Amino acid sequence: MERTGITPFKEVSNPNEIIENPSEFHYTKPSWMINNDVYDSTWKVAVVGIEVDYSSDLNLAQTITFSKPVSENSLLTDSANKHLLKDIQNSLLYLDTKGKITRPKRIASVLNSICHLIRHANEVNSKLNKPKIKLLSQIRFDHLKGYLLDFQVEEQVFSQALEYILGRYKSRNQINWEEVKVKFDLSSRSFLSLKGRLIGFLEDSHQDFQATKKYKKQHQDAHRNSFDVEEHLLPSEKTISNEISKLEALFTARPAQVYKFPHSSINLFAGGELIFENMLSTQRTALIPAHVCFHAISSSLTFCRTYGEALREYFANLARTEKTLLDSIGVGKYQHSFSSVQQDVFEKTVLPDVLKELKASCYPLKKPDEHGEADNQLFLYKATRLYTAAIFTLLATFTSARLSSLLGLSRDCFVQSPMDGLFDIILRIPKSSERWQLEQVHRPIPDLIYDYGLEFALFANQIEDRRGLFSDGSETFLFSRIITSRSLTASISKGSDDAKIHLKPISDDTIYDYLSEFTDWSQSPLISGRRWYPRPHQFRRFFAVLYFHFTQDSGLEELSWFMGHAGLDQTFHYAEVSPTDEWIDEAESTIAKIASSVHKPINADKEIQKIVRKARQSSSVTTVIEPLARELIEKHKAKTKQQVRFHKIDGDDVFFYFTQSEESH
Repeated sequence: MERTGITPFKEVSNPNEIIENPSEFHYTKPSWMINNDVYDSTWKVAVVGIEVDYSSDLNLAQTITFSKPVSENSLLTDSANKHLLKDIQNSLLYLDTKGKITRPKRIASVLNSICHLIRHANEVNSKLNKPKIKLLSQIRFDHLKGYLLDFQVEEQVFSQALEYILGRYKSRNQINWEEVKVKFDLSSRSFLSLKGRLIGFLEDSHQDFQATKKYKKQHQDAHRNSFDVEEHLLPSEKTISNEISKLEALFTARPAQVYKFPHSSINLFAGGELIFENMLSTQRTALIPAHVCFHAISSSLTFCRTYGEALREYFANLARTEKTLLDSIGVGKYQHSFSSVQQDVFEKTVLPDVLKELKASCYPLKKPDEHGEADNQLFLYKATRLYTAAIFTLLATFTSARLSSLLGLSRDCFVQSPMDGLFDIILRIPKSSERWQLEQVHRPIPDLIYDYGLEFALFANQIEDRRGLFSDGSETFLFSRIITSRSLTASISKGSDDAKIHLKPISDDTIYDYLSEFTDWSQSPLISGRRWYPRPHQFRRFFAVLYFHFTQDSGLEELSWFMGHAGLDQTFHYAEVSPTDEWIDEAESTIAKIASSVHKPINADKEIQKIVRKARQSSSVTTVIEPLARELIEKHKAKTKQQVRFHKIDGDDVFFYFTQSEESH
């Protein structure tokens, strides 16, 4: 048994026997937890993008709730499931204590998978008239295998469900998904798999079934493949290997469990290839065409240079006009007649000529005389969305930062070095170390990006000033919800329920929509009649590939530093079209290094895990294990004609595996 430093419970000989008074131990609070007790039914988690005083308002924190369904009409937090809840909470705390999981987001993801598995097991038991799962030790092998198999969708079920939906509903928001689940007698896991595939197909081929709240793209997306039934009904390698990895974490936490989860998912199923005949191969982040990316950068620079300052000044004039009206009519009438007051404000505030040009480009189908003052409010909303997308594009392309780091930028992130006078941006990188806390790093940016960034920050400050929301720049997000349409022209006397909107960043989906809208507005060049709508991470990969191009595939250490990776293995994902010998050698070296760290787990297929175990069993000396692992890898390659490959499974975690080399085909 693993030496953990924590006294484990003894194995329970009968998995159905409930110990009413097990020996107790209590974990200390993790550094990221801000609620009072580790056994609360909801954990409050610090938002680590900026420093926030949670003592005044815990609602600013993120939450991890244990009130999740584990069977029909039953939550994990119900008293009947107290043993499940305690073992799961102890497992998550154990994983944090031992450094197996260091980020709250990953803990929340593991919790979701555990609850989904328990729910699946209870659904199986219900059909067999067997009792509900009350203990982790009662989860059987067939429960685990069936749960994973339900990630695949049968073509016959897909076709029948599609025919049923198209025959009964006219739009996506009309679909009664619970009715579909009952109609086809689906488990919760198989239903989620089917629903995802159905939405993907309907969005791709039926305009009426696209999400109503999302931005409607003017063209088909060039980097999205059309829905292929034979291909897209398969489970993806990344999804399955990630799910197996999360359930393996539950097995790893056995020392903290009274009723021990009995199955090692990795030993049973490896990366999924032992139970699935075919899986959808993991696709690397799509490489945005150079001419598309450069068009996006050029359009963003033009927008910021031409319209940024004018937008801020126009908004300031709107705020002054509104304040004058408020002083003349009083707060009561202002609140009672807010809509008419707003209309009056826009009619009395002159739109600058340069913004009239922007307005005309936003509504090209309207004649010049149709652009009345009354629709200036809608124009302001659109112009702000475009402005946000332009700044985001520039920061994404010039910093290669992750989406989480960009959305976590504080308002005062733009700085000038007192040493050399050059310009930096302060990023918080969530995965550059094994600590959960974000590491604050400086990255160089051109002076032009610095200037445009400061101008955008001033624009956001102007919006806050109008609302009477005052705070230090380090306490607010650059891309906060203050810049959304809902906030731009909200009543300046709005109550406290909206008073901390600037302390929350906009969502991932919001920035996706803004980028798509900017892509259409800027008339990004078409590719065979379709348009490439960039995703934030594609800018990051473009930076890496461009860097490789200009350095002749050298300088991996420098790139790894700039991208905020903890090690070169995390930079694997950004290899060009196919991994070179240098990348493959680095992958093999990383496997050997992990093998020499005897307590460090490895995400890998069955053969690589066997090599790691064999190397560790041969010696306990690090300097002996590492070269031995390399030797075993070489022997396997010579015997099987296979090569090492790798792909991301979650965040920056990498899954290593053997595959047939091209020469052997």
